[in-house]
Amino acid sequence: MSKPMRAGAVGRWKTMAPTGAWAGSKAASACLWLALCLGLAACGAAAPADAPRSEAEHADAVALPEPLVELDGEGLRARAAQALREQRIHTPAGDSAVDYYLALRDKEPGQIDVISALGELQPYVVIAGEQALLDDDLGESQRLLGLLERMDPQAPALPRLREGLRSATAARERKAREETQRLLAERADAAPAAPVSRALPGATSAAIKADAAASALAADEAAARASTPAAPIASAPAPAASPPPAPATAVASAPARAMPRLIADASPRYPLPALNRKIEGSVEISFTILPDGRTGAARLVSSEPAGVFDDAALAAVARLRFEPSGQSHAARRTLNFKLPSR
Repeated sequence: MSKPMRAGAVGRWKTMAPTGAWAGSKAASACLWLALCLGLAACGAAAPADAPRSEAEHADAVALPEPLVELDGEGLRARAAQALREQRIHTPAGDSAVDYYLALRDKEPGQIDVISALGELQPYVVIAGEQALLDDDLGESQRLLGLLERMDPQAPALPRLREGLRSATAARERKAREETQRLLAERADAAPAAPVSRALPGATSAAIKADAAASALAADEAAARASTPAAPIASAPAPAASPPPAPATAVASAPARAMPRLIADASPRYPLPALNRKIEGSVEISFTILPDGRTGAARLVSSEPAGVFDDAALAAVARLRFEPSGQSHAARRTLNFKLPSR
């Protein structure tokens, strides 16, 4: 009895199996459709939340300098590495290693290697800012101060650099006011001279009469000397005495050649070996300001310590630019290399 029942059960199972498989397939399709609908709904709900973040990232990209906007992360890294190899640490503006790392940090926040690189380059920016203050290059000092603020708003050197820039700006404004007051005083002293001469016509006529009398007396004396034989001997040296005024005029006009105005200063780059060994020094360079404003014939006059800062000083002098004057001028410049004070 059991065997036929088992066989019948198996037969019934085989008969029902296709129906169960079809039902399972139908249920699986329904579940898949439901999951697809839920996924689409979730994507639609998440889209508005992501929109503000993409807009913020777009705003950050627009805020970058124009040459850096189109570079991606890899491009910025390559440019930063090339700038380091060429010792373009913080200059020129917009094409230095610091500029590229700052742009990379804005595009890819939280990158440990970028943060570490900016920390290692920070002392160079501090030294260059202090050197710009010593050279009275307030524009370059302001630019480097802005770089340092972007690198680290809590940098210990920031208060010192801000105070130095504030003092230098105040000193320049004070000097400009004093120069203006001096010019006004000179004009005020020179102004009364004309009215005095006009207010005393009697004195002027008396002076004219005195000059006429002196001229008549001189004519009489000349006529008296002309009647004596010694006149030719006495008058012979007179022509020889007249030429000397020409050299005197040339000597007097020589200092009138003013030095051309400096229109582009250049801070020297602190050599890495000297910075790592905490060495300070100074270099004096003599050079020629060419007629077109460039510099040439740079020559080392003295350096302390010898051979440490020579190349950096010569390179800085080569980047100087003066206002074209059409003439050559001899000049000297002393460049000081000081470590940032802690």
